[in-house]
Amino acid sequence: MFIIFTRPMYLFFILVIPLIIFFHIISITLSKRKAIKFANFDAISRVQGSDVFSKNLTLLYIHLAVVLLIVLSVSGTSLVASVEATDQSFVLAIDASRSMSATDIAPTRMEVAKVAAKDFLKMMPPQTRIGVLSFSGTTYIEQDMTNDEYLVRSAIENINIKNVGGTDFLSMFAAATNMLRDEETKNVILISDGSANLNDIQTINDYLQKNRVVVYSLGVGTSEGGSDSSGGEFKLSEDTLNIISENSGGKYYNINNLEDFYSSFNEILSLSKKNIVFDLSLYLMIGALLLFVIEFILMNTRFRTLP
Repeated sequence: MFIIFTRPMYLFFILVIPLIIFFHIISITLSKRKAIKFANFDAISRVQGSDVFSKNLTLLYIHLAVVLLIVLSVSGTSLVASVEATDQSFVLAIDASRSMSATDIAPTRMEVAKVAAKDFLKMMPPQTRIGVLSFSGTTYIEQDMTNDEYLVRSAIENINIKNVGGTDFLSMFAAATNMLRDEETKNVILISDGSANLNDIQTINDYLQKNRVVVYSLGVGTSEGGSDSSGGEFKLSEDTLNIISENSGGKYYNINNLEDFYSSFNEILSLSKKNIVFDLSLYLMIGALLLFVIEFILMNTRFRTLP
């Protein structure tokens, strides 16, 4: 953590401070010379106050503080703090097809995926940009790219199983790529059971490579599979997810429980130190104004007898 000045040329005005001290000393000296003409020092006390010197010092300190705060403010004083951050952006792509209602991961694949996705936000460094979409036979953009955790969390909570049949990976990746168009890095975290039945896998791989999209696939479900409330049986299709991730430069993770989610998220996140700049100019100027008000009050109340 350290201090920087975005407009350092104005620091020159800090030389006003020794001038203020110099003229203050001259003022006190002249006041003493005038006071020495009085023979009755009790009269001096009544005229100037017995603690005139301490009052003068108090006002001097306030003057110096006001000048210093103003100079630091106009000089663009900023605090630089080193925090955990990532320069990566992510789209959370959550499978909302019927197979995600299977109960081999209790209570359902979908509910566990949503809980893990929301907890993933807590692992994210500040200001990480995230988008959310859900997909089945149709893709739905739940939340465009943002660094607002509340909006992302709300978008995840609102995802439900879709009635549209099929799992259209290609359309989903096209939507995710469009969401990431202005981002420096293009990462998709695909949470799915891999039951893709639309589009050719090679077409998907070609599209991802052409657009330089990296896919981290989280295969949700057990090898034994599970059934939904209507009795439909759904198994995890790892091969599809593994091929997509490997060809895009990402990685595949098998998810059998909530802990698997957390370990995979920790591995995906590549954390690094990043300098965050906090501009203090406004706060310094407010401090100077408050001190000015305090000085005005003192001059018109307690210190009004000062010469």
